[in-house]
Amino acid sequence: MDFRARVGLACVLLGCFLGGMVVLDQSGEVLFPPGSLEITPGTLIDQVFSKAGFQYGPQIWRPGYDPLGIEPGQGVIDNETWYLMFIDLNATPVSGDPNVKKLGSVRITYNVSDLSGRAAFHTYGLTTGTVPTRTNRQTGYNHCGFVVVGDAPAGSSMPAATSLSLSPTHQYRVAVSNNQQADYAGMTATTRTFTFTQPGSGQGALHITSSLAKPRGEVVETPELNGTFFVTATGNDPGNNLILLLAVDRPQPDGFSLRVRTEFVRTS
Repeated sequence: MDFRARVGLACVLLGCFLGGMVVLDQSGEVLFPPGSLEITPGTLIDQVFSKAGFQYGPQIWRPGYDPLGIEPGQGVIDNETWYLMFIDLNATPVSGDPNVKKLGSVRITYNVSDLSGRAAFHTYGLTTGTVPTRTNRQTGYNHCGFVVVGDAPAGSSMPAATSLSLSPTHQYRVAVSNNQQADYAGMTATTRTFTFTQPGSGQGALHITSSLAKPRGEVVETPELNGTFFVTATGNDPGNNLILLLAVDRPQPDGFSLRVRTEFVRTS
């Protein structure tokens, strides 16, 4: 094939490619019905948890490569006593290229009863292989978290809680409290594994915000025992499933309860 023939063939192939892209752009919703390009966010949950869901504590830190503080914006504070509950949300935000997938966040609706003191929400994104577990940034630029403050009298003890030990391998296997309830499909395992590969790894890929107008997160403190917040993501790998951490700074009364509902919200 001589040079001119090769050039002609290349032009034909380029024209076919560009024509195909135009067709996809104009009729993508027909060729790929809504949902076929989405990363499936998982079956949404609607569950209620009691004080028995706090399986760890008293703690002054939450899992990270190095121990992370719990009060948003603060490092580890020695005189604090937090109790931790991990909840599998069975959902994940979707980030990346809006031309190839429908992006969105996870909206979390909470209802708390008989809350004593401060309740801090954080989130983790489960990953596979050598990719570090994702989490919201604890301190520094774009740190975020959501805190609810209640005025119920403190409880006398948290009988289900035992302290979480520091891991020399920077890997943590934590029990999730969903198994207090009937298992959802894909949620029969009682533990989830967090893996951190280097200092700071995984921080900042996930964000907590009260408004999608602030997608990179914010620190919110509220006395509202009923409300919503969002978990958003930046980058191409926010993880394949969210774990919600609820930490309270004192023993809770026997009447404590937390209802959590999740839904996927399209943002593009």
